[in-house]
Amino acid sequence: MRVSQATATVLITLAVWPIAVSAHGDGVETAAAGGHEPAIPFVVAIGFSALLGVAVGLGSVSHYRVDPAVTDVHDATTRREVTVLVIVLGLAALLSGLTQQWLLAIEGGLLGGAVAWIARTHGVSPHAGCADAALGAILTHRVVEGVLVAGIYATNASFGLVALAVLTVHALAETVAVGGLYAPVSRSWGVASVLAVQFGFVAGAVGGGVLIASLTPPVATLLLAGVGGALLVTGTTEFRVSAVGRQHRLEA
Repeated sequence: MRVSQATATVLITLAVWPIAVSAHGDGVETAAAGGHEPAIPFVVAIGFSALLGVAVGLGSVSHYRVDPAVTDVHDATTRREVTVLVIVLGLAALLSGLTQQWLLAIEGGLLGGAVAWIARTHGVSPHAGCADAALGAILTHRVVEGVLVAGIYATNASFGLVALAVLTVHALAETVAVGGLYAPVSRSWGVASVLAVQFGFVAGAVGGGVLIASLTPPVATLLLAGVGGALLVTGTTEFRVSAVGRQHRLEA
């Protein structure tokens, strides 16, 4: 896989960022252990998680770009496994919200779904705004996750590392989904979407100390359900389009 100069620069930035921040001190690790520095500094853990997400995301973009079915943006269709992944992520987010505050979750899900439905006819992806709605939803989700991880890490570094490990695995699925949705557009769009998702997580983690106060449980539930609704509508729309495109190819 060829890596452009811009992509290489971003990767270097993500790799160097934890070291630079650690050198100046970020204060989170001190709070995390009551004045004792944890075994793995917060910025190093976040940086590693972001780098892993970028690596997997770039791999997914490369994988879905080499398929002959996605060589032309006008004739492209999203791979079925990607659409299923988006649907599963949407359902998981919705169910998580419903277990917290079901009424707010329903409102958030309807709002997120409505935004994705309205946006489906506008955008750069082969199927208009579906990918754009999914990117917006996942980007919002990653920022929220970054804020939450920062808050947990500041309270208990060990528990924060466990939470970060779980969220990293979840984030890999989201990154693959975004990369798979944008790969039919072009390699540059796919790479940009992957980097945007990871930078959203890093931004949320860095600003977590400030933003955690405004992220009350009702707000978190509303955002989570909104993300779920947007992803569910996006996934089902893309799945239908993919199925129709596959049927047309079989008939041809």
